[in-house]
Amino acid sequence: NFSTDTLGQYVSDRRLIKAARLLRVSAATHGRKQVDIIDVLLLQHMLWTYPQQKDALREFIIDNLTPNNDIVDQSKFLLQGLAAEALTVVKKTMGDVTGESGAREDDLDTIKSIVSELREIKGLLEQHSDDLERHIALLDDLGHNNIWITSDESQSVKQACLPLAVTASTTVSEVLNYATTLILALTPVTDDDVRSSVIEVLMGSSEDINTMFSDEELHMSLKEAKRIFKGDELKKMEEGTNLY
Repeated sequence: NFSTDTLGQYVSDRRLIKAARLLRVSAATHGRKQVDIIDVLLLQHMLWTYPQQKDALREFIIDNLTPNNDIVDQSKFLLQGLAAEALTVVKKTMGDVTGESGAREDDLDTIKSIVSELREIKGLLEQHSDDLERHIALLDDLGHNNIWITSDESQSVKQACLPLAVTASTTVSEVLNYATTLILALTPVTDDDVRSSVIEVLMGSSEDINTMFSDEELHMSLKEAKRIFKGDELKKMEEGTNLY
């Protein structure tokens, strides 16, 4: 672990037990029923033996305070693969995802399986997004209601961690939107004759999901969406209704 490998500091079981108790006390004194990652900040005052170890320990804790965003990279990879598989099947069915236009049962089962996997990925991304939003809220509140951390310390932590958390949250939202759009592209919400085109556009955008668009491009995308999606469903999307 970090204390042993980097600081050359052995942390005894007794000290770890005391640290765990402190984290639980920190959570309880702030009205929480469980320890949050923000409580880990207190460990910088417990896991060092010599004063010269304090800065390295604090830096390690702050660098690892933001929830891991590995799930986003994994999701991108899976989504790209599912999009490619979906495009192959949709081309075989001529855009039919219901069987009303004669699509084979095997192909329809494949589409249903892809949608099921997409919903699982979407659920994981939503949970991660919620975790990040909670983390951001705790960071914002750090200097106001945390009785264990000084004002100067909280300000320093916020300056180091808040931009990372916001960036991570934005990235998750973009990948989540990609997953949601791909689900819509494989349901009757999207017209059969443009289904393949929608997926192809998504596959192209997956090369850089973080691309920023101009207001004009966003306006053009909205007009295109109105042409592709049914009016009632698009209205729900614009209002932020979670369809799935």
